[in-house]
Amino acid sequence: MEMDNEGKRLREIYAEQSDEDLLELHQERQDLTQVAQDALAQVMKDRGLAQPTANDKQVASAAPNLDLRADVLSEGETVAYLFHDAFQAREAMRHMEAAEVDHRIVDWHVVDPERPIHPSGLDLALVVHRKMAGKAASVLHEKLGLFPSHEEGGESGGPLNPVEGLTFLAMFDLKEALIVAQVLGEAGISYLWRDGRDETNELPDEETVAIEVRQSKLEEATALIERRFAALSE
Repeated sequence: MEMDNEGKRLREIYAEQSDEDLLELHQERQDLTQVAQDALAQVMKDRGLAQPTANDKQVASAAPNLDLRADVLSEGETVAYLFHDAFQAREAMRHMEAAEVDHRIVDWHVVDPERPIHPSGLDLALVVHRKMAGKAASVLHEKLGLFPSHEEGGESGGPLNPVEGLTFLAMFDLKEALIVAQVLGEAGISYLWRDGRDETNELPDEETVAIEVRQSKLEEATALIERRFAALSE
């Protein structure tokens, strides 16, 4: 009974903390008691930040046709970056807030339990609205050094921005990406297509596609894509 009360007390304390604080605490969870770790895991799970348990994976495997990604990402949302470090994810959230970019963090193993776990044990997806993906990428580049340009990244450039002159547009699932490719092609806008089969460490899964366009075409491309998706949803 005493342990139950302690767990309840800790859950109430953790529930009052921000996502950033929970992520930082999770990074140092080995220093917590087992009761505290269990309480932290429950609060993070309630917020969509926790890694799934073995039972969660069994349930997900038993229902492979369930589109968890669609359940997690709202219409118009995209993954701006996949972090493998809780401190870096927390810093990204802080910079998103400063830049007034609405965002949230999702543990991608909840979305894709079958995805191989990164050696760090973390796959934290920074989710933003697709219209803000370009701004989010710019903030991540400026503040955290992500998405390095061709000159900064050497011969191959950055993982999601390997070609000089291109900038990150957004991440899409495969079905959406095919529509985006059609829209950009019809408008004569050059683009780069990179999918999870090639960049498995930086993209949530093999069905995710990162598309980049020239900086000068970013605003036009975003507007065209938004109009097309809006028309399709009517």
